Amino acid sequence: MKNFLLVCPVILFFSCEFFTYTENEKFTLPYSGEWSVKTSRQPDSEEIFVIGRNFYSEVNKNEATALLAYSHSDKKIYGAIYPYGNNLTYLDGFAAEVLFSISAAAVDSDSCKNEYLSKFNWQKLMEECRVFEENVWKLDKERIMKKISSGNFKKSDLKLLE
Repeated sequence: MKNFLLVCPVILFFSCEFFTYTENEKFTLPYSGEWSVKTSRQPDSEEIFVIGRNFYSEVNKNEATALLAYSHSDKKIYGAIYPYGNNLTYLDGFAAEVLFSISAAAVDSDSCKNEYLSKFNWQKLMEECRVFEENVWKLDKERIMKKISSGNFKKSDLKLLE
């Protein structure tokens, strides 16, 4: 009986780690420097100031989370969508910006939209956006956001602004 009373708290203590909803992940920026980083996990929160190339951020397990980094030297936006990537890049910045903007607008909105966002194929969107290379930021972001939010997004909706 004594062993049982001793073992139960130990098991409970260590099993709590398996049921956590968040995890602390390491992310890598394109180069060492001064950065401001935002995450869609808490879109209304303050930016994280990063000096260097690597940083850690708390993310929800198995949930698409956009990370956006703004360099203090070159003014480009770099991004990644976790869990599909931990390296923030210029080409993935656009897809991350789309997720970040939709998430910020969906805060406190209906759970159906948030449920759909968690099931959307963000990895495929990132792959399709990379095809546009340096022109990725010329894609019609508003159109893409509306289509994704309404659940009607198709690959053919990736169109450059005219």
